Amino acid sequence: MEPFRNCLILSGRNGLYAAEAAGESGILLCRSATKIRKDGLKLCAGDRVAVEDNGDGTGFIRELLPRKNALIRPPVANIGLLVVVVSASRPAADPFTVDKLTGIAENEHIPVAVAITKCETDEGNGRTLADIYTKTPYPVFRLSYGGKKGGDELLSCMENKLTVFCGASGAGKSTLLNTLFPHMHAETGELSSRIGRGKNTTRVTSLFKVSSGTYVADTPGFTSLDWALCCGVPKEDILTLFPDLFSCAGNCRYTHCTHLVEDGCAVVEAVRSGEVSKSRHDSYCRLYRERKAHPDYNLSKKKANG
Repeated sequence: MEPFRNCLILSGRNGLYAAEAAGESGILLCRSATKIRKDGLKLCAGDRVAVEDNGDGTGFIRELLPRKNALIRPPVANIGLLVVVVSASRPAADPFTVDKLTGIAENEHIPVAVAITKCETDEGNGRTLADIYTKTPYPVFRLSYGGKKGGDELLSCMENKLTVFCGASGAGKSTLLNTLFPHMHAETGELSSRIGRGKNTTRVTSLFKVSSGTYVADTPGFTSLDWALCCGVPKEDILTLFPDLFSCAGNCRYTHCTHLVEDGCAVVEAVRSGEVSKSRHDSYCRLYRERKAHPDYNLSKKKANG
Protein backbone atom coordinates (compact mmCIF):
# COMPACT_ATOMS: atom_id res chain seq x y z
CA MET A 1 0.00 0.00 0.00
CA GLU A 2 1.27 3.48 -0.88
CA PRO A 3 2.17 5.61 2.15
CA PHE A 4 -0.29 8.32 3.10
CA ARG A 5 1.25 11.69 2.46
CA ASN A 6 0.71 14.57 4.83
CA CYS A 7 -0.29 12.63 7.91
CA LEU A 8 -0.24 14.87 10.97
CA ILE A 9 1.30 13.79 14.28
CA LEU A 10 -1.13 14.77 17.04
CA SER A 11 0.98 13.51 19.93
CA GLY A 12 3.87 11.21 20.73
CA ARG A 13 5.49 9.43 23.65
CA ASN A 14 8.14 6.75 24.01
CA GLY A 15 8.36 6.12 20.27
CA LEU A 16 4.61 5.71 19.74
CA TYR A 17 2.77 8.41 17.79
CA ALA A 18 -0.87 9.24 17.18
CA ALA A 19 -1.18 10.40 13.56
CA GLU A 20 -4.18 11.73 11.69
CA ALA A 21 -4.21 10.62 8.06
CA ALA A 22 -5.18 13.24 5.50
CA GLY A 23 -8.65 12.62 4.14
CA GLU A 24 -9.31 9.83 6.63
CA SER A 25 -11.33 9.64 9.83
CA GLY A 26 -9.74 8.14 12.90
CA ILE A 27 -6.19 8.05 14.20
CA LEU A 28 -3.37 5.63 13.45
CA LEU A 29 -1.02 4.61 16.26
CA CYS A 30 2.42 4.50 14.67
CA ARG A 31 6.02 3.52 15.19
CA SER A 32 8.74 5.24 13.18
CA ALA A 33 11.29 3.81 10.78
CA THR A 34 14.72 2.97 12.16
CA LYS A 35 16.27 5.36 9.64
CA ILE A 36 14.43 8.32 11.19
CA ARG A 37 15.74 7.42 14.63
CA LYS A 38 19.28 6.76 13.36
CA ASP A 39 19.32 10.15 11.65
CA GLY A 40 18.70 11.70 15.05
CA LEU A 41 15.34 13.12 14.02
CA LYS A 42 12.92 13.68 16.89
CA LEU A 43 9.33 13.58 15.76
CA CYS A 44 6.88 15.84 17.58
CA ALA A 45 3.32 17.13 17.53
CA GLY A 46 2.67 19.10 14.36
CA ASP A 47 5.05 17.09 12.18
CA ARG A 48 3.85 16.03 8.76
CA VAL A 49 4.88 12.47 7.98
CA ALA A 50 4.42 9.76 5.36
CA VAL A 51 2.71 6.79 7.02
CA GLU A 52 2.12 3.27 5.77
CA ASP A 53 -1.29 2.08 6.97
CA ASN A 54 -1.22 -1.46 8.39
CA GLY A 55 -5.01 -1.73 8.04
CA ASP A 56 -5.63 -2.47 11.72
CA GLY A 57 -5.56 1.02 13.26
CA THR A 58 -1.78 1.09 13.36
CA GLY A 59 0.78 2.47 10.95
CA PHE A 60 4.44 2.90 10.23
CA ILE A 61 6.10 6.28 9.74
CA ARG A 62 8.35 6.04 6.71
CA GLU A 63 9.43 9.66 6.30
CA LEU A 64 9.45 13.03 8.05
CA LEU A 65 8.27 15.67 5.59
CA PRO A 66 9.97 19.11 5.51
CA ARG A 67 9.14 21.44 8.39
CA LYS A 68 8.19 25.11 8.08
CA ASN A 69 9.46 25.75 11.60
CA ALA A 70 9.74 24.09 15.00
CA LEU A 71 10.24 24.77 18.69
CA ILE A 72 12.25 22.52 20.98
CA ARG A 73 10.53 23.52 24.24
CA PRO A 74 7.66 22.85 23.89
CA PRO A 75 8.25 20.36 21.05
CA VAL A 76 5.88 21.51 18.30
CA ALA A 77 6.44 21.78 14.54
CA ASN A 78 4.80 23.62 11.65
CA ILE A 79 3.35 26.34 13.85
CA GLY A 80 1.02 28.72 12.02
CA LEU A 81 0.56 31.20 14.89
CA LEU A 82 2.17 31.92 18.25
CA VAL A 83 -0.19 33.80 20.58
CA VAL A 84 1.67 35.72 23.29
CA VAL A 85 -0.75 36.18 26.21
CA VAL A 86 -0.22 39.22 28.46
CA SER A 87 -2.30 40.69 31.25
CA ALA A 88 -3.90 44.15 31.32
CA SER A 89 -3.96 43.87 35.10
CA ARG A 90 -1.82 41.93 37.52
CA PRO A 91 0.70 40.49 37.01
CA ALA A 92 1.93 43.43 34.94
CA ALA A 93 3.51 42.26 31.71
CA ASP A 94 7.20 42.92 31.10
CA PRO A 95 7.53 44.20 27.50
CA PHE A 96 11.14 43.01 27.37
CA THR A 97 10.00 39.43 28.03
CA VAL A 98 7.27 39.78 25.40
CA ASP A 99 9.82 41.10 22.91
CA LYS A 100 12.10 38.14 23.53
CA LEU A 101 9.18 35.83 22.76
CA THR A 102 8.34 37.67 19.55
CA GLY A 103 12.05 37.68 18.67
CA ILE A 104 12.27 33.92 19.01
CA ALA A 105 9.18 33.56 16.83
CA GLU A 106 10.71 35.84 14.19
CA ASN A 107 13.91 33.81 14.27
CA GLU A 108 11.91 30.63 13.67
CA HIS A 109 9.65 32.26 11.02
CA ILE A 110 6.53 31.84 13.16
CA PRO A 111 3.69 34.39 12.79
CA VAL A 112 2.78 36.17 16.04
CA ALA A 113 -0.33 37.64 17.66
CA VAL A 114 -0.61 39.42 21.03
CA ALA A 115 -3.60 38.69 23.28
CA ILE A 116 -4.20 41.16 26.12
CA THR A 117 -6.36 39.53 28.79
CA LYS A 118 -8.25 40.93 31.82
CA CYS A 119 -9.17 44.13 29.99
CA GLU A 120 -12.32 44.39 32.13
CA THR A 121 -10.05 45.23 35.09
CA ASP A 122 -7.64 47.35 33.06
CA GLU A 123 -5.50 49.54 35.29
CA GLY A 124 -3.77 51.23 32.36
CA ASN A 125 -1.31 48.45 31.63
CA GLY A 126 -3.53 47.08 28.88
CA ARG A 127 -3.69 50.43 27.11
CA THR A 128 0.09 50.73 27.34
CA LEU A 129 0.58 47.26 25.86
CA ALA A 130 -1.91 47.99 23.09
CA ASP A 131 -0.05 51.22 22.27
CA ILE A 132 3.22 49.29 22.02
CA TYR A 133 2.11 46.36 19.90
CA THR A 134 -0.40 48.03 17.58
CA LYS A 135 2.69 49.72 16.11
CA THR A 136 4.08 46.30 15.17
CA PRO A 137 2.91 44.00 12.35
CA TYR A 138 1.36 41.69 14.97
CA PRO A 139 -2.44 41.47 15.39
CA VAL A 140 -3.47 42.63 18.88
CA PHE A 141 -6.58 41.27 20.62
CA ARG A 142 -8.06 42.88 23.74
CA LEU A 143 -9.97 40.25 25.69
CA SER A 144 -12.32 40.51 28.66
CA TYR A 145 -13.92 38.03 31.04
CA GLY A 146 -11.57 35.18 30.21
CA GLY A 147 -12.02 35.62 26.47
CA LYS A 148 -15.83 35.70 26.44
CA LYS A 149 -15.50 39.18 24.96
CA GLY A 150 -13.06 39.48 22.06
CA GLY A 151 -12.48 35.75 21.77
CA ASP A 152 -14.32 35.38 18.45
CA GLU A 153 -11.86 37.73 16.73
CA LEU A 154 -8.95 35.68 18.01
CA LEU A 155 -10.59 32.45 16.87
CA SER A 156 -10.97 33.90 13.37
CA CYS A 157 -7.24 34.65 13.29
CA MET A 158 -6.52 31.02 14.18
CA GLU A 159 -8.50 29.46 11.33
CA ASN A 160 -6.59 26.89 9.25
CA LYS A 161 -3.52 27.18 11.48
CA LEU A 162 -1.76 25.25 14.21
CA THR A 163 -1.68 27.70 17.12
CA VAL A 164 0.53 27.69 20.21
CA PHE A 165 -0.22 29.90 23.23
CA CYS A 166 2.46 31.18 25.60
CA GLY A 167 2.43 33.64 28.49
CA ALA A 168 3.74 34.34 31.97
CA SER A 169 2.16 32.60 34.93
CA GLY A 170 -1.00 34.46 35.93
CA ALA A 171 -1.45 36.16 32.56
CA GLY A 172 -4.70 34.30 32.00
CA LYS A 173 -3.58 31.76 29.41
CA SER A 174 -5.26 28.76 31.04
CA THR A 175 -8.51 30.68 31.62
CA LEU A 176 -8.49 31.85 28.01
CA LEU A 177 -7.92 28.33 26.66
CA ASN A 178 -10.64 26.91 28.92
CA THR A 179 -13.07 29.55 27.67
CA LEU A 180 -12.28 29.12 23.98
CA PHE A 181 -11.83 25.34 24.04
CA PRO A 182 -13.62 23.85 27.08
CA HIS A 183 -13.05 20.24 25.95
CA MET A 184 -9.41 20.58 24.92
CA HIS A 185 -7.65 19.19 28.00
CA ALA A 186 -10.04 16.24 28.28
CA GLU A 187 -9.62 15.25 24.63
CA THR A 188 -5.86 15.74 24.46
CA GLY A 189 -5.50 13.93 27.78
CA GLU A 190 -7.39 10.96 26.36
CA LEU A 191 -5.15 11.03 23.29
CA SER A 192 -2.01 11.13 25.42
CA SER A 193 -3.27 8.22 27.50
CA ARG A 194 -3.58 6.11 24.34
CA ILE A 195 0.06 6.63 23.45
CA GLY A 196 1.32 6.73 27.05
CA ARG A 197 -0.22 3.39 27.96
CA GLY A 198 -1.26 4.50 31.41
CA LYS A 199 1.93 6.36 32.26
CA ASN A 200 2.03 9.94 33.49
CA THR A 201 1.39 12.02 30.37
CA THR A 202 1.14 15.51 31.88
CA ARG A 203 4.25 16.63 29.99
CA VAL A 204 3.10 15.37 26.59
CA THR A 205 2.31 18.01 23.98
CA SER A 206 -0.85 17.13 22.05
CA LEU A 207 -2.87 18.81 19.32
CA PHE A 208 -6.54 19.61 19.81
CA LYS A 209 -8.53 19.69 16.58
CA VAL A 210 -10.83 22.70 16.53
CA SER A 211 -12.05 22.14 12.98
CA SER A 212 -10.69 20.89 9.67
CA GLY A 213 -7.22 22.41 9.33
CA THR A 214 -7.39 24.26 12.67
CA TYR A 215 -5.48 22.92 15.69
CA VAL A 216 -4.34 24.16 19.09
CA ALA A 217 -1.28 22.77 20.83
CA ASP A 218 -1.96 21.72 24.42
CA THR A 219 1.40 22.35 26.09
CA PRO A 220 1.08 21.74 29.84
CA GLY A 221 3.17 24.07 31.98
CA PHE A 222 4.37 26.09 28.99
CA THR A 223 4.90 29.75 29.89
CA SER A 224 7.96 30.88 27.91
CA LEU A 225 10.35 29.99 25.14
CA ASP A 226 14.08 29.34 25.26
CA TRP A 227 16.00 32.51 24.38
CA ALA A 228 19.10 30.34 23.85
CA LEU A 229 17.56 29.58 20.45
CA CYS A 230 18.58 33.11 19.42
CA CYS A 231 21.97 33.28 21.12
CA GLY A 232 23.76 32.57 17.86
CA VAL A 233 22.22 35.60 16.13
CA PRO A 234 25.00 38.16 15.43
CA LYS A 235 24.41 41.52 17.07
CA GLU A 236 24.19 43.10 13.60
CA ASP A 237 21.18 40.89 12.82
CA ILE A 238 19.21 41.38 16.03
CA LEU A 239 17.23 44.21 14.43
CA THR A 240 15.72 41.67 12.01
CA LEU A 241 13.93 40.15 15.02
CA PHE A 242 12.04 43.47 15.34
CA PRO A 243 10.25 43.89 11.99
CA ASP A 244 8.68 47.20 13.01
CA LEU A 245 12.16 48.65 13.62
CA PHE A 246 13.86 46.86 10.75
CA SER A 247 11.43 48.36 8.24
CA CYS A 248 12.92 51.80 9.01
CA ALA A 249 16.59 50.83 8.83
CA GLY A 250 16.97 51.22 5.08
CA ASN A 251 16.81 55.00 5.43
CA CYS A 252 19.71 55.33 7.88
CA ARG A 253 22.49 57.78 6.93
CA TYR A 254 25.29 55.30 7.68
CA THR A 255 25.66 51.85 6.17
CA HIS A 256 26.93 50.28 9.40
CA CYS A 257 24.49 52.01 11.73
CA THR A 258 23.91 50.18 15.03
CA HIS A 259 20.47 51.81 15.39
CA LEU A 260 21.20 52.68 19.02
CA VAL A 261 21.81 56.45 19.25
CA GLU A 262 23.46 57.60 15.99
CA ASP A 263 22.61 60.90 14.34
CA GLY A 264 20.97 60.15 11.03
CA CYS A 265 19.58 56.82 12.23
CA ALA A 266 16.13 56.35 10.73
CA VAL A 267 15.16 53.92 13.50
CA VAL A 268 16.02 56.43 16.25
CA GLU A 269 14.12 59.12 14.36
CA ALA A 270 11.08 56.83 14.02
CA VAL A 271 11.13 56.37 17.80
CA ARG A 272 11.29 60.13 18.35
CA SER A 273 8.37 60.72 15.99
CA GLY A 274 6.27 57.99 17.62
CA GLU A 275 6.12 55.91 14.46
CA VAL A 276 7.56 52.95 16.35
CA SER A 277 7.47 52.17 20.05
CA LYS A 278 10.23 53.40 22.37
CA SER A 279 9.66 50.26 24.44
CA ARG A 280 10.44 48.05 21.46
CA HIS A 281 13.58 50.06 20.70
CA ASP A 282 14.65 49.79 24.35
CA SER A 283 14.34 45.99 24.10
CA TYR A 284 16.39 45.97 20.90
CA CYS A 285 19.13 48.10 22.49
CA ARG A 286 19.24 45.85 25.55
CA LEU A 287 19.56 42.68 23.45
CA TYR A 288 22.16 44.28 21.17
CA ARG A 289 24.31 45.34 24.12
CA GLU A 290 23.95 41.97 25.83
CA ARG A 291 25.10 40.24 22.65
CA LYS A 292 27.97 42.70 22.21
CA ALA A 293 29.09 42.06 25.79
CA HIS A 294 29.39 38.34 25.04
CA PRO A 295 30.99 38.18 21.57
CA ASP A 296 32.39 34.69 22.19
CA TYR A 297 29.04 33.32 23.29
CA ASN A 298 28.13 31.72 20.00
CA LEU A 299 25.81 28.96 21.08
CA SER A 300 24.66 27.32 17.87
CA LYS A 301 20.93 27.31 17.46
CA LYS A 302 19.67 23.81 18.13
CA LYS A 303 18.41 22.32 14.94
CA ALA A 304 14.69 21.71 14.95
CA ASN A 305 15.23 18.15 13.79
CA GLY A 306 18.02 17.32 16.20
